Amino acid sequence: MITTLEHIFIDTIPDELEDGILYISTRFRVIMHSCCCGCKGKVITPLSPVRWEMIFDGKTVSLSPSIGNWNFKCQSHYWIKNSKVKWAGKWSPTEIEEGKSYERKKRVEYHIKTNEAYKVEISNNTIFERSNELKNKSGFFNSLKIFFRKITNR
Repeated sequence: MITTLEHIFIDTIPDELEDGILYISTRFRVIMHSCCCGCKGKVITPLSPVRWEMIFDGKTVSLSPSIGNWNFKCQSHYWIKNSKVKWAGKWSPTEIEEGKSYERKKRVEYHIKTNEAYKVEISNNTIFERSNELKNKSGFFNSLKIFFRKITNR
């Protein structure tokens, strides 16, 4: 298990993620790393007001909220504080589903509030309209799509 992380600011996506390194792309507003449990899963943490926040103090990196790798076999759960991995307790399947539901609701509410709502179906079948910015197939969102395809090999 990894207990300490180094960080690298990147402009291009590495072919392989080395254990113990946070790859930070400010251009794509994302941080990637190999799962700290050692399973080699690619952990992708998008930086945004409703996803993860990064604090860089000039020497260390902290991420908030915690990293919950619920879709990995390991289902590891940890915090990254001052470049140290702080292991958190295992969540039950119910807690995982409640956490995912809460995060989805938080994202939808944020996009509605900022008038950048996108078409999404949630549990009560409410549908929101897609904004013109998100319809745009060029620019930032297209670059982000290409970026994620490369790092997930899809």
